[in-house]
Amino acid sequence: MPTTKQVTEPFFRYAARTPFNIAPERGGELAEEIFGSGKWDLLTSETAANFYAVPVDKAIYLSYAGLASLWCIAYAAFHVADITSRAQRALKQPGQTEINIAEECAARNIPDYIAYAKALYRADKDWPIDLPPPPISPEFDTQEGRVNNVFFGALSWIILHEVAHIHHGDVKFLPKDLLVKQEYRADAFATRWILDRAGSGLQREFRVLMIVVALTWLFLFEQTVGAGNGHPATILRFREAVDIFQTGDQSTGLENAGYVLKALLDPTTPAPQFETSKEFFDWVSKRLEILFPMT
Repeated sequence: MPTTKQVTEPFFRYAARTPFNIAPERGGELAEEIFGSGKWDLLTSETAANFYAVPVDKAIYLSYAGLASLWCIAYAAFHVADITSRAQRALKQPGQTEINIAEECAARNIPDYIAYAKALYRADKDWPIDLPPPPISPEFDTQEGRVNNVFFGALSWIILHEVAHIHHGDVKFLPKDLLVKQEYRADAFATRWILDRAGSGLQREFRVLMIVVALTWLFLFEQTVGAGNGHPATILRFREAVDIFQTGDQSTGLENAGYVLKALLDPTTPAPQFETSKEFFDWVSKRLEILFPMT
């Protein structure tokens, strides 16, 4: 069986471009005002799934297990959104009020990819022999290409979060409340960097979905191993990000984000019918408040 290093190392050479690619209108600003003339390093690690920065070294570490787990969540997110949006728009049987995507999700191995992603949160493990690994350079307009696009989009938010830690000169050894403030500030930096100049069209919708995929990775991480010392609960980070989204009532970004959150985090609860995408997303958000309570 291939290792996560063998599977994801080809992705690594593209990782440094993701913060530029997600918000190309800010590329010059990122290069000149954030990275500046100093040397920054983007490095790999062979730990369990994790991403972290060492600000004093201007270094960001991406674990192979982290990349593999994020790709699995991106795979699940793309296919859930694809299956559900198609089903929602298909002709329904008389009296049908719910759609069931479980069979098609199983056919696309979505539960298996999610299970493997969650296993990687605990320890690096070889890629399962029965799961197709990520294709490295598929055509963009194929399903495989779109999955990779979601992966790199979500990775951009994660890397920008770590960029913020370095840019702000954050430190590791502080009281917990100050560490938590650093995390909120890094989240806000990443979210605003991606959205502030995104406009109000499809680019914004896509970017909102990418942020939600990254946050879904965090929700599953917390569900599996806990939030970690010095990090706020994911539901609080989610609230902060949602406040910045600024999308319309019929937002396709919120619609697909709702599908992803519902299927990956709350698959068994029946969902009522809603008139707008925002109403559906708000209902899913309230479900997350119940599933991830502040204790």
